[in-house]
Amino acid sequence: MTGIEASPAKLKLGRLRKILARALKHCRHKLEKQRAELTETERAEWYRQIADSLLAHPLSRGSSKVSIRNIHTQKEEPVSLNPKFDFRQNAELLYKKARKGERGKEINIQKISATETEIKKLEQLIQEADTVLRIGNDDIKALDLCTRIASVLKLPQSGGPTGAASGADRTEKIPYRHLTIDEWNIYIGKNDAQNDEMTTRFAKPHDLWLHVAGHAGSHVLIRRPDRTAEVPQEIIAKAASLAVWFSKAKHTSYAEVHYTEARFVRKRRHAPAGEVIVERCKSVRVGPRSPQELFPSLYGTPHDG
Repeated sequence: MTGIEASPAKLKLGRLRKILARALKHCRHKLEKQRAELTETERAEWYRQIADSLLAHPLSRGSSKVSIRNIHTQKEEPVSLNPKFDFRQNAELLYKKARKGERGKEINIQKISATETEIKKLEQLIQEADTVLRIGNDDIKALDLCTRIASVLKLPQSGGPTGAASGADRTEKIPYRHLTIDEWNIYIGKNDAQNDEMTTRFAKPHDLWLHVAGHAGSHVLIRRPDRTAEVPQEIIAKAASLAVWFSKAKHTSYAEVHYTEARFVRKRRHAPAGEVIVERCKSVRVGPRSPQELFPSLYGTPHDG
């Protein structure tokens, strides 16, 4: 931009471009892991050969690294073994790896192909976004690209461009409080019944779930567009601050907020409304912040929702 104030459409496109970049980074990381898994599955034949060789040339228990003649290739092969197992048990471990590799090879190839296609799509969208952001104001192109990006990222469509941090969506038909911070949708239960409904039915498995530790209060969700999208720490902190605000800890200076993926939150049978069991949670220590504080331009008289 050359000193000209960016339009709301361009601002929204700039924010979506950042989300695209994060998604691309995660896809590339996922591709590295998938390729490593494929390399492992391609060793299936070797695992089977070494297992056969172990049975043909029994070794004593206690060896962790040995050199064994591969009966199929007649070559000496360095092999790592479990020293607690005898040669038969080590051979069975190798046979299991071989079977797993044989089953997983085709699946891994398909996953890699899908991820490579996704990466190309994200790279193309980033290139288009950079082009639109460089040229003069063209809101039609910017809005069209925003719609396409939101579709690819599976983000909720809004009625138009939003500011750097847009507030409550008054037209949303869901019953929970709904705030949007930098394109991240945050939902807050208003009572125990809503907490139950939101956590056990509305939440997707990989959404982030938050609740103040040791205090009654609202359940909070950060909706993730997909399982690879990493929620920025600043968004977690703001959502945690809202969790403190909508809890019995709202008058404290700081409170500890637990957060985890919604799939690690479960409800005990016959438990009271709002009571859940949480596993694998992390925590963040934050102070309470109201929606009015986070979005002062969107609220008049302060209220709790």
